[in-house]
Amino acid sequence: MVNQSYKPLFNFVAEKIAEFLVSHPHSDLKSSSATGQKHPKPYSLGFTFSFTCEQSSLEKSTLIHWDKGWDIPEAIGKDPCVMLQEAIDKLELPVVVAVLANDSVGALLTRSYTSNQKTSTLGAVIFGTGTNAAYIEKMSNVDWLAKKGSEGEIMVMNTEWGCLGDDHLDVLPRTVFDDELDRASTEPGAQMLEKRVSGLYLGELLRLAILQLVDAGAFNLKFSKSSAIFQREGIDSSFLSHLVISADPKHASKLIEDTLSAENVTVDDVHAMQMLITAICRRAGRLAGASLSALIIQSGRLETPNYGSKCQGVEVTEYETSKTPEVPMSALERFSCRLKRVWRRILQILGMRSPVVTSMPCIRHRGSSESTEGCLEENVIDIGADGSLIEFYPNFEAEMRGAMREVSEIGPRGEQKVKITLTKDGSGVGAALMAQAVQNQS
Repeated sequence: MVNQSYKPLFNFVAEKIAEFLVSHPHSDLKSSSATGQKHPKPYSLGFTFSFTCEQSSLEKSTLIHWDKGWDIPEAIGKDPCVMLQEAIDKLELPVVVAVLANDSVGALLTRSYTSNQKTSTLGAVIFGTGTNAAYIEKMSNVDWLAKKGSEGEIMVMNTEWGCLGDDHLDVLPRTVFDDELDRASTEPGAQMLEKRVSGLYLGELLRLAILQLVDAGAFNLKFSKSSAIFQREGIDSSFLSHLVISADPKHASKLIEDTLSAENVTVDDVHAMQMLITAICRRAGRLAGASLSALIIQSGRLETPNYGSKCQGVEVTEYETSKTPEVPMSALERFSCRLKRVWRRILQILGMRSPVVTSMPCIRHRGSSESTEGCLEENVIDIGADGSLIEFYPNFEAEMRGAMREVSEIGPRGEQKVKITLTKDGSGVGAALMAQAVQNQS
């Protein structure tokens, strides 16, 4: 979405909230509106907002920048909760925005709430339109707090790892297609990891690679002038999943013909596109696995499994951040440094400097139960996952695990301890859990 004003977006969200209240069987919005009376006790709303913010409390934050193709300049520097509340109040809805939740934080809370593990959930990863991760960090490791936490206290850390590589990080694999995609994006030079991993961009990387091969005469097929191949962001990432799993050449050819308005599609054309898709998504999966490895190493969970013992009760507490911290957030700094080292190792092992790799590692089909089989429950490192990419692309998790096994601090034994569980709609459910927790304590 691109718009100068933030009002159309937040007005739209408020209208959808109104529709939900009217259609919800337990809502008394109709009766309260008819009598002209305000709702005696407003509903507490958890607001999932998947863009980078500087958050000073549960419901107060400042939008730093947009990504994933969004660009609404007027909203920069403003509080998302205030903008949404403004739209809600305009419709006179009995709703108060109580919590702002990042998607990865919401997924972490949802997985923790629904998990039957003896140990607490360490983190959650998002691999959908965008990518991000959140994890549990010791407060004693966080310098950017006005009040230093004690040794036993923990907090949820939103990593915003999609922006790793924005400082011209040389260990990220870089191709002409990455550069072209970045130049044409709404934020050139930003979200460099996200542009290599998330579903929003994988289809565009495929399109750019196909265009170059078409110009080189590598394909037998022909595209019509109106083909999606000639339109920026014309290929949806779902096409990649559908084509790569198609074992029937006729079905695959029909899929290419219908999706890309192509003619004379040969078996060689199908195989070439499947190879491109495999390379693009293999790179994405392995970068995702390297990133998760760094998070696990930073947490210390491999060395101290009992540190993750599940809490019997949870209290939501707000801590002020230092307005002008003399020291950067050391936990995130250490995480970033570990991530850079892990990336370097993975790239050295693969010799990866282009998206095409000639050999494939031995991988197994997706399934966390197989990976953690035989591992003591108290040693399991529990990770929630949400997003269409990890849910629907075949072998994405297997590619992640292949990379994790090649990180010396993780290795095959460490990778087997990691349980990755799909947490559908975790972002929204987690925001609701946060709102409920705040309401219970008020």
